[in-house]
Amino acid sequence: MNTSGLGMTNVQLQYQLLTPAADAANTGTQRQDFAAITTTTAKPATQHAPQQQDETSKQQQAFLTQLMDQMLANRIGLDKQKLDEIKAKIEEAQAEKAALQQQPQSPQRDGQIVAIDAKLNKLDKALQGLLEQAHRNREEHEREKNSLKAVQQYQLTAQADKPTLLL
Repeated sequence: MNTSGLGMTNVQLQYQLLTPAADAANTGTQRQDFAAITTTTAKPATQHAPQQQDETSKQQQAFLTQLMDQMLANRIGLDKQKLDEIKAKIEEAQAEKAALQQQPQSPQRDGQIVAIDAKLNKLDKALQGLLEQAHRNREEHEREKNSLKAVQQYQLTAQADKPTLLL
């Protein structure tokens, strides 16, 4: 697998390709929940059940999304915690910049915006560095895997070439 040019958009696209499977599993669970709700005979329980089902479905969806994110990150060798930290810092800086842009124009405000832009650039570089590290980790893992396969294949062919002596 060649993963050159691995970027955040590629990660997001890979995640989006994997999410329909999670939606299909969630749909099956929702059908089972719906069947259980419709078979209950008590009126008060059925009135509260759809609300509980909505909460349960939301919790399940959030869990599945988090699980898929983690699986994808592990698959490409990405440190998910660092990625989440960097994303949170980027969001904070963007919110701070948006709040500053709402204020009246002044030299102090402009200086703060420039400082936030520099911070955003630094965070963007950190994010790119993290993605590049994930790319290097993935390539290293693939090289190890390929070399292990080559050694095993060599051992199998070496054993096949040895004459066996039957007594």
